[in-house]
Amino acid sequence: MKLRILGAVVLALAGATACSGNKGTGPATATATAKAAAGPKGPDFSLKALDGSTVRLSDYAGKKVVLLDFWATTCDPCLQEMPELVKLYKKYKDRGFEILAISADGPDSLAQVTATVHDKGMTFPVLLDEETSVLPRYNPKRDLPCTVVVDRAGSIVLKRSSYQAGDESAMKTLEAAIVAALAD
Repeated sequence: MKLRILGAVVLALAGATACSGNKGTGPATATATAKAAAGPKGPDFSLKALDGSTVRLSDYAGKKVVLLDFWATTCDPCLQEMPELVKLYKKYKDRGFEILAISADGPDSLAQVTATVHDKGMTFPVLLDEETSVLPRYNPKRDLPCTVVVDRAGSIVLKRSSYQAGDESAMKTLEAAIVAALAD
């Protein structure tokens, strides 16, 4: 099965740092599901987007592979990872890949979110989880950044929390998960 490569995720991410709520570090965690069709389903949600629309994960079911990126403007690792995600988006968006960047910033931080989206060149949907109601459904520890890849069937094929600048192995593992999900 194409997603067996994901078994290396835990090893590839060992030693990375995580941001938990505010600036800070914590232990890295990662899990991967080798069986896309039998993997856990990504919990559906509905959030307002920065452009005012409402977006649901289920809107993409059967259509696109979706990377959920939970981030915040106060999380340095989140901001360091964003250019890498922008590159992945540009590379695979025409093949049925979507990124939903889910901001965990509060309602008083909308101006910072908007500025960050512009500064980082984020052309994918940016959703506002101002009450942090969606993040704990995917990551109970609320570590940031948290990245989740959901295949077209709605199954989680990769979940990781943390990012360390320069960790090419972790980015290659993430890209491999996206490519494998796109191929299925």
